[in-house]
Amino acid sequence: MDGDARLRITLLGAFQVSRGDAVVPVPGARLRGLLVRLALAGGRAVEPDVLVDAIWAEEPPSGPASALQTLVSRLRRALGSAGAVTQVTGGYRLDAADVDALRFERLAAAGRERLRAGDPEGAGAALTEAVALWGDRPGAEPAVIAAVAPTVATRLAQVSTEAVADLAEAELSLGRADASAARLTGLLADHPAHERAAALLMDA
Repeated sequence: MDGDARLRITLLGAFQVSRGDAVVPVPGARLRGLLVRLALAGGRAVEPDVLVDAIWAEEPPSGPASALQTLVSRLRRALGSAGAVTQVTGGYRLDAADVDALRFERLAAAGRERLRAGDPEGAGAALTEAVALWGDRPGAEPAVIAAVAPTVATRLAQVSTEAVADLAEAELSLGRADASAARLTGLLADHPAHERAAALLMDA
């Protein structure tokens, strides 16, 4: 499948679904919630009970299995050829999607691994991309994720602050003290109790 055929889902910042240059409308909070929860699974199956809890929370429908099947059918129609929602053993799965939140987490993990391996340049490249994907509010939980997967939103928010600190550390190692200090100052303005950022700033 070529790049233009791949479904792209933006969860960090303004929610958007697209394929190539075309935006794919996904109307309605429940339909978006279903797509978000499936997207966060990264191609793995999500159990029906998990989906029902995520979408309907404290007000489950009287016939949850039927209601979920109806919602899945609506999502399939909304995505059309842009993406496939399949029923598999263990639940439902979203195929072939590029999800910015998952890409962010992979880049942040790769950057930290390279930093620990003594490769600040490689770490800086991965972390710069990760921080850019997240946007200008490290530590803020993405609302569209928090609505259906609050523990995931909290984890990603924590990863975002550590990614900024990791990038600042990589910049320090590369002799970019001014850039590192500016980054750490911004992080501490929003998270004054971040001890590692404070310690790094003392070395900047």
